[in-house]
Amino acid sequence: MRAFLIAGLAVAVSGCGNISNIRAYNTAYVEPAAGDTARVRVITNGMARGVPGRDCIDWRVPGAGVMAVSESGFAGQNNDRSLGMPESNRRVEAQALARSELKVPADKPFAMNFQSEGSHSYSCKQSFYFTPKAGQDYELILLDGGQCLIALQHLNPTGKPQNVPVQKAKLCNAMDMF
Repeated sequence: MRAFLIAGLAVAVSGCGNISNIRAYNTAYVEPAAGDTARVRVITNGMARGVPGRDCIDWRVPGAGVMAVSESGFAGQNNDRSLGMPESNRRVEAQALARSELKVPADKPFAMNFQSEGSHSYSCKQSFYFTPKAGQDYELILLDGGQCLIALQHLNPTGKPQNVPVQKAKLCNAMDMF
């Protein structure tokens, strides 16, 4: 009886992570209503999800969710949204491309997850974070073209765009894996 109780508790606890992961596919990212912000243009041929205020992935954080997605059937209502950001010098060509401009909280880490199912059983799954600066514009390209491409640039209106490094993000709670 005790073993059954422990097994049941383990299943119940592991289900919490799965529920939040499923929710993260069907919940749209929510922009901050107050505070300093930056703007991010996301261009992807997969799914880009964001977690505000974190350097790790936690889909329970208020506002976390889908920022842009190239396929229908997900929480992709942010697709093709423009905030009037300056254009970059990068040309992106890919099938099923989603493009969206969104506000993100500034001067705090912003974690992201990119997923895409490529051809020939190849899939791209990357989690990373960066810290956007207040009032700045960024362009983030997330592509699956046989390899995972993550390219982030700071868009400088008076000069050449500058590459911005990203850091690898882990799960905030290891139990979310189960």
